[in-house]
Amino acid sequence: MKDCLFCQIDKIKPDILWESKNFFIKVGVGILAPGHVMIIPKQHITCFGALPRQLIEEFMLIKKKDTIKSNFSEPIIFEHGVYGQTVNHAHLHFIPTKNEYYNLENIKEKLFKSVKSTRIEELSQLIDIFKEEGSYIYLEEKDKKWVYHTKDEPERRFFFRKEFAKLTGLQGLKDWQSMPEEEKQRDREWVKKTKDILTPYMPEN
Repeated sequence: MKDCLFCQIDKIKPDILWESKNFFIKVGVGILAPGHVMIIPKQHITCFGALPRQLIEEFMLIKKKDTIKSNFSEPIIFEHGVYGQTVNHAHLHFIPTKNEYYNLENIKEKLFKSVKSTRIEELSQLIDIFKEEGSYIYLEEKDKKWVYHTKDEPERRFFFRKEFAKLTGLQGLKDWQSMPEEEKQRDREWVKKTKDILTPYMPEN
């Protein structure tokens, strides 16, 4: 799609760490921690709930790699679905839960407490929920997976970045589009660290 940032591969190429036939792994802008990366499909798909089923096997092979865990820490995995997206293209976040700035545990118990959630086992269940409800927030912690049901929630009432900033005390993280210069400088350092550490561990394309 012409106006979609994640469809403009040439523009974002410097931040792409690795790619397969149908997906790529990318460092973002305004990342929440060193080691924060995203899995993104090359095809313009609105969210992973809309992922074509023929791509599930390839996606799961990429997702199961433990590169973040072995080089940073156990990650929390998160997606807004189409609810509260800042880029209308599927992107699944992998965010280390422990570093010099914070040590997060039992994140599920602290997020979006007023929203109904369902424990799931397979991606196909997420696809079914999205097909029926058209909205969700996805969270995965230590291989346990949940879907928050957001179809009746006002847009942006629940926003992961803001909640993450509260949990860590790093308030400068709550809005990547309006970070003060000090936070922008830290972000550049985190992005460089992420690339420097992860790039050697990415397989050959």
